[in-house]
Amino acid sequence: MPKVDTVSKNYYAPLTLMDTIGGWLFWVISILSIVTLFIDKAAYPQANIALQIAFLIGALLFFVHGQVQNIYLFPRAEDARRQEALSNSFNVALTHEETVGYYNNDQTNPLRRLAANSMESVFFTRSIVRKMLRSQRITTLGYLVVWIAAMAYPSTDLEVIGVAAQAIFSGEIVGRLVRMEWLRMRCEHLFNDFNRLFNGGRGASKSITQAQIIEFFAYYETTKSTAAILLSTKIFNEQNPTLTAEWERIRARIGI
Repeated sequence: MPKVDTVSKNYYAPLTLMDTIGGWLFWVISILSIVTLFIDKAAYPQANIALQIAFLIGALLFFVHGQVQNIYLFPRAEDARRQEALSNSFNVALTHEETVGYYNNDQTNPLRRLAANSMESVFFTRSIVRKMLRSQRITTLGYLVVWIAAMAYPSTDLEVIGVAAQAIFSGEIVGRLVRMEWLRMRCEHLFNDFNRLFNGGRGASKSITQAQIIEFFAYYETTKSTAAILLSTKIFNEQNPTLTAEWERIRARIGI
């Protein structure tokens, strides 16, 4: 049966587009703010006014974009995926979205299936974030090196350094790296927790196991929401065959 994932198509695809637009807006605003500093206001008053207006419009658009993405699109997509995970685990219809082949395990007990589904999601999230961090670390380090070199150069305008610092230490560069590292660490910790849960041999009928499954599921969901990191579709598509094969080996080993 072919894989069907309407959640990604209907909810994550618009979010990915919005995330791309936000990245472009961020750099346009950053460049405009630096260019404005080099315009002689007395010699080119009209150009200065035009740049200021463009900067204000860009800043307003970036603010609106952030609110739409963070308050509407991202939670909407996460809610849809959460409903789909619970529907799959408990064999109920919490959502009209059709998803086939997204989760891969043979559990029939609803709570054990929820645990297996969550562990699979944690595994893929952890693996993709690790790949994303390779380029993010290099990019962030490069920006920091250039910024520090500019500070060390005596003739560099302090206003330029200030604007560059505002851009570098914003949520798009250093802030994004910090959130990605935090997401990776939490997923690594949670993956080990799930591994111990399934290797412990306790049945899902025990109250402590049921409580842990719900705790781990909630832990993962709050981690994703707090980090607010959209996973790379490109990396997922590239790594999916390899990661799927690795997940099959993991679930065979722990019996799920």
